[in-house]
This record gives sequence, C-alpha cells and structure tokens, in this order.
Amino acid sequence: MLSALYGVWASRTGNRSLALNLLDEGYAQFTSDRFSQTLEYRRDKFPEQPMAGPFFANMGGFLMGLLFGFPGIEPGAGKIEDWPRRPVTLPEGWRKIEVDRLWVHDKPMTLTARHGEFATLLPR
Repeated sequence: MLSALYGVWASRTGNRSLALNLLDEGYAQFTSDRFSQTLEYRRDKFPEQPMAGPFFANMGGFLMGLLFGFPGIEPGAGKIEDWPRRPVTLPEGWRKIEVDRLWVHDKPMTLTARHGEFATLLPR
C-alpha cells in the first residue's frame, strides 16, 4: 500500500523517469490482467502467495498519488485555490491528469494538473 506512492516521492525530487519506474514497480506490477485487479502481493516477488485481491489499500494509495501527490495539492482550511502548493511534476511521458468531477466542500469541481504548471481546482 505504501509502495503505490513511491512514484510521487520521486516526482517531488524532479526525477520524472524514476517516478515512472517506481510507479510501475510500486503499483502497476501489483495488477493482474484478470479483471484489471490490484493484488495484495506481486506475483514476481511472492509466487507462493495466492492471487488475493482486490487490494483496496494499494488502489487507494494510487488514487491519493493521482489526486494529491503528483498535482501537489494539500487540502486545508484556506481557500481551495490555495491548495496547490507547487508546480505539478508528473512521471516521464505524462502530460496531465484531468478529473471531470470531484466533490470538494459539497460542491462539484474539476481538477486539471498539467506538468510544470500549478494544478487548478475549478467549479464544475
């Protein structure tokens, strides 16, 4: 579950290629072609373990990275516009993250996080 955030930490150092590699190692290698299921164990590291899933903690870590980590968003008591704290750093080859609808303070919002820019949270 913690490994799903490895790519986010690498992106914060500005190392986009390492971020992509660690995102693959820390999350993608836990997924199975069967129903696109996220497993509890990596099959290549623990072949003796059963294919147990879906593993919601790892999926949650991945989603937290997409919504908060890569975009540099830190929710707080202040204005929503002030939540993005740094420019977006995405894994190598990624240009942006877009979320059509998020609920923030009971209001529908959109998230756009383009590499190198500050993320935007706007009313939908």
